[in-house]
Amino acid sequence: MGQRSPLVTLAATAVGLVAFMVVNSTQTGNPTQASNPAPTVTPVGTVTPSATPQTPSKPATTAPAKPPAVYAGRTNEREASLAIATKGERAAAYVCDGRSLEAWLTGTYRNGRLVLRSKTGERLTAAVAGNTASGAFTLSGRTLRFAIAKAGPPAGLYRARNSTSTIGWIVLPDGKQVGVDNDGTPAPAPPLDTTTRAATVNGVPVTAQAVSGDEAF
Repeated sequence: MGQRSPLVTLAATAVGLVAFMVVNSTQTGNPTQASNPAPTVTPVGTVTPSATPQTPSKPATTAPAKPPAVYAGRTNEREASLAIATKGERAAAYVCDGRSLEAWLTGTYRNGRLVLRSKTGERLTAAVAGNTASGAFTLSGRTLRFAIAKAGPPAGLYRARNSTSTIGWIVLPDGKQVGVDNDGTPAPAPPLDTTTRAATVNGVPVTAQAVSGDEAF
């Protein structure tokens, strides 16, 4: 055989080199593409959960208001009768013996405790537990103790005024009435019609109002 020319030898070498590069590229791939995975596509409409769940805030709560109530009865030694009306954190009371002794008191009702005073210095303190108000009333140096029960209508505390008098009535749970008509000279109060709340004082008709507890006497 004849000798190959240098040109043929050079061409053969070039073809071999190209073939080697193609095979090497196919086996190794593109390292840059392998190290960077394709991004994940989230479908439209898909909600991605938050990494930190949100706790819904609770609305502020307030203690429910205490409903109005009336307690009525007699002192332990039956020296006098009394009625206490409460409304929210306020209270009013009336103590009388149906003849001449009487006192109107107002004050506070908080955390089950009643603290009431009159304009002339009388004082009433009591604790309310369940349907009973128990405590003491001081008058002219005397202490009158009591434990009286919650009373429903028509039992309760009533008050009327005209140009000359202030009249108070305590209607007890048994229906009996105790009251004083005070025009400067205390005397027993006239009968009160608990249906119409009407009474006649010295020949003049008056209409009583139920004391609810937040009055200022």
